[in-house]
Amino acid sequence: MPIDKRILVACPIHQREWIIPYYLRDLYNLNYNKKLIDIYWIINNSTDNSLILLREFKQKYENEYNSITIEILNSTNKFKDDRKSALREQFTYSWLASLRNKLCKKCVKLNTDFLWSHDCDILFKPDTLNRLLSHNKNIVSCLLYNSYLFTPEEPWRHPNILKEIGFRQYQHIVNYRTKNPNKNSIGTLLPCEFTGASILISKDVCKVAKYDWHKLGEDEPFCYSARKAGFNLWCDISLYVQHVMGEQFLDQFKNFGIE
Repeated sequence: MPIDKRILVACPIHQREWIIPYYLRDLYNLNYNKKLIDIYWIINNSTDNSLILLREFKQKYENEYNSITIEILNSTNKFKDDRKSALREQFTYSWLASLRNKLCKKCVKLNTDFLWSHDCDILFKPDTLNRLLSHNKNIVSCLLYNSYLFTPEEPWRHPNILKEIGFRQYQHIVNYRTKNPNKNSIGTLLPCEFTGASILISKDVCKVAKYDWHKLGEDEPFCYSARKAGFNLWCDISLYVQHVMGEQFLDQFKNFGIE
């Protein structure tokens, strides 16, 4: 049976011209009805050619989609795009929280059925959206891996799925658990308490859950507020997407999605 849900594909974008052509390639290659897709990009303090590339895509393909919106929204706090910097925690998480809340508000305003919040440095395959939707869940994420940047000696951790081990205290779900799902799993769906990066969110969740600052990132308050509102979080552990964490890794992973 074909899936006919209306989807908002959205993300904030900061200094990503090095990967945007590959992200746009994968986006265009999705095997989903483009007339059911709205696209919303927020340009966030970019001084490179990100905006030019997005505008070129909009000009070329806008008629194929339901809508494409590009918004420029710059923070007054300037910070280096450094994933290990203390400034990332102090400014980036709070600013990103405000941007991601705008994505949720856009989903509600446009009355789309789902928001697919998917960062533009994550490459994906053509069936990704269909597979997320097929689960008919309010919150379901893809599985990704980026330990090649952080801890190459620990390639068993999946950074975007975590379990709660104490009140708002978390542990990464490891490879063993993705290969040996627990009794609460449903098929390829593994329950979790904290996820993000590439996540399908229903409009009902967008109405009540909020991003905010947290030392572990802006996704934690969103997931916590969603759980408080009674929603369960899932990850499709069979649906892998490739997070390209820096330009130095692009040659290695740029063909993900078409290979």
